[in-house]
Amino acid sequence: MESKLMGVIEEQVAVQFTGKVNVLASFNRQFLGHLLFKNGEVIQVKFNGHLGLKAFYQLIIQEHSLQSFDYVVEPELVEEKERQIHYPFAVIKNKMADVLKQYRESLKVRPPDHVKILIDSEFIDDTLPVTPEEYDVLQTLTEWNNTHDIYQHCPLMDHEITWALVSLRKKGALKIVAPK
Repeated sequence: MESKLMGVIEEQVAVQFTGKVNVLASFNRQFLGHLLFKNGEVIQVKFNGHLGLKAFYQLIIQEHSLQSFDYVVEPELVEEKERQIHYPFAVIKNKMADVLKQYRESLKVRPPDHVKILIDSEFIDDTLPVTPEEYDVLQTLTEWNNTHDIYQHCPLMDHEITWALVSLRKKGALKIVAPK
């Protein structure tokens, strides 16, 4: 299924567009984010409080989850210093199918948003190795322990966070606290 966003992006790439494509909620036209283009390349995406590739893939995931967005194209001057995405669009598009597949699979084991997750202090004393993704999740857990906040503030993609939480739970690194 070709998304509306992909059609807009491919059109802008074809005409070597420079400017901004604003993302608006269809039901109330609320501004949700934007994509910046320079000479037909996607150089920056801001969406739902995220930046860069995470924002782009979050937008794609939400669009595939049947959320409806409108896209407004606005030509404007864009400086190279705004660039946060360094991959050609073809590379990003090729990875998109894999990201969507992993996201769908991770939904089966994603913890509910209302659960609190804490680091088990005994795990910190262990010398059990952690992956870079697990480290990022543990680092996020030092500030936020509500599941919703973890997904919001961790720099990883949602499915990467889910798999890291599953792995850390199997290693005995986490305590799950149900709300009262």
